[in-house]
Amino acid sequence: AMLNWFFQWAFCSAAATIVSGGVAERVQFPGYLVFTIVMTSWIYPVVVHWTWGYGWLAGGADYSITDTGFMDFAGSGIVHMCGGVGALVGAAVVGAREGRFDPGSPSDAFAPHSLPLIVLGTFILWFGWYGFNCGSTLGMASDAQGTMAAQVAMNTTLSAASCGLAVLMLRFAILRRYDIGGMCNGILAGLVSITAPCGNVECGSAVLIGIIGAFIYQGSSMLLQKLKVDDPIDAFAVHGACGAWGVLAAALFDWGTGFDYFNGWSGWGCVEGDNGCKSGAWAEAFGANVMEIFIIAVWTAGFSLLVFV
Repeated sequence: AMLNWFFQWAFCSAAATIVSGGVAERVQFPGYLVFTIVMTSWIYPVVVHWTWGYGWLAGGADYSITDTGFMDFAGSGIVHMCGGVGALVGAAVVGAREGRFDPGSPSDAFAPHSLPLIVLGTFILWFGWYGFNCGSTLGMASDAQGTMAAQVAMNTTLSAASCGLAVLMLRFAILRRYDIGGMCNGILAGLVSITAPCGNVECGSAVLIGIIGAFIYQGSSMLLQKLKVDDPIDAFAVHGACGAWGVLAAALFDWGTGFDYFNGWSGWGCVEGDNGCKSGAWAEAFGANVMEIFIIAVWTAGFSLLVFV
């Protein structure tokens, strides 16, 4: 029980720290401390209760949204989207840093000060992601769990690498220079994108999920700049937008047969009905995942707004 508590504590702290990037340089420590208390004691725990806590999104015959329920293996929506939406609300409410969007500001005035530290931090996060994603198998006592952990590790690697390279090429096409900081954010965007579907998609799908995640990340980043929302480290673009994409991808790319059967939490097997694999399970899971995206966005944005305003 304590081991599971510690594992969930790490997820909870991740959701809270994501927000710090969105409000960097503009929120005093006591204010951020208040938000962290609200996030870790109310906003995030309720989201977990609805999902991993076998609540109304989890599936089953009792009071769930569908019999099949949602699929979010390691938290693209539950952890990352929750933190990313909080970061977006915080960045929008506290306003931009002085001079951030002024036409006369030097182009490099708000550039990262140390690319080596960015690259080092990215590799530390990438390495830690294997603990989150592979660790979400919650054990390796059986052959099925061991091979699932290996599949998760491979999917995690492929999505991160493909998204990082895709963002590097996108930024080169836009800026006509190699943007290493952008590539590092692309790696993180790929990791967020694969966090939900890492346990129920094939390796080729993981590559495609990462590439699509690159476009979602870049588009979200550019949109926020267009709207003059100052998100210093693209916390929403990486965690919020790609978190929502990861939840959607977990349904769209599930390795169940066609758009009828669904594997999801069943891993190597299908979701079973009365006579073998359950027909219509994919549609049920897709609906539950869309609802997961919607309810996390509304719930997190509402209470984050209350705190920051």
